[in-house]
Amino acid sequence: MIYKGRVLQKIKDEDMAYMDKLITLYYPDIFRYCLWHTPNRQTAEDAAQETFLKMARYFKKYVHNGKFRAYIYKVASNVCIDIWRKKKTEPLTEDLSYREQGFEKVEADLDLKDLVQKLPEKHREIVLLRFAQDLSLREIAEIENIPLRTVQSRLRSALKQIEKNIK
Repeated sequence: MIYKGRVLQKIKDEDMAYMDKLITLYYPDIFRYCLWHTPNRQTAEDAAQETFLKMARYFKKYVHNGKFRAYIYKVASNVCIDIWRKKKTEPLTEDLSYREQGFEKVEADLDLKDLVQKLPEKHREIVLLRFAQDLSLREIAEIENIPLRTVQSRLRSALKQIEKNIK
């Protein structure tokens, strides 16, 4: 079992062998997150790699306060936004029937993705982070840089809209 706090401290102490452990720990989830926000698999791979490069580059500035998962998702979110700004492409529409680590979860999330596509952007991201990425409401508030109550309100509103669309 890998203890994140210990791994983070070892990296801070410049034991870079632990950086690989950290990447191994988070890569499948970050890659899956990037698949939701990029137009294709190759771009998602590039975004995940860029996320970890930026995380490594700025790691010395990171202050661990038990919120590393929110931090790495925020980095991934910013990378994906940068990709969209540069490429201005259409949303992901390709078949996600890959058989790599993390893709089974993506396949299971395709129905959710169809329902989420109908939501306004501010609600869409919160639903994806909560249900596709299994983040806590507090982590989502950190990532989105909005109050916890706003996350709760938007999630509740989004779920009502999804329920309406299912009927």
